[in-house]
Amino acid sequence: MGTTAAMLPLSSAVFREVDLVGVFRFCNTYADALALFGAGRLPGVEKLVTTRYSLERVNEAFEALKRGEDQSGRMVIKVMIGAYEN
Repeated sequence: MGTTAAMLPLSSAVFREVDLVGVFRFCNTYADALALFGAGRLPGVEKLVTTRYSLERVNEAFEALKRGEDQSGRMVIKVMIGAYEN
């Protein structure tokens, strides 16, 4: 489930009037997002994937998720594991 505490830039969220909503269960939560994504109405969505790992580095990927940051100290939000050359 990740770390017990997450650090968020709350002042940035407040100044930009961003609403943060926590979701624990995922049932019926993707339909609207997929529709927006399919319609091209989510510019910059690719930025949500913060890190990509090759399958050979899967253990490193899970450790980064557990720590909440990669080896460079950058925040890890969403990790993709696949046939990447890294």
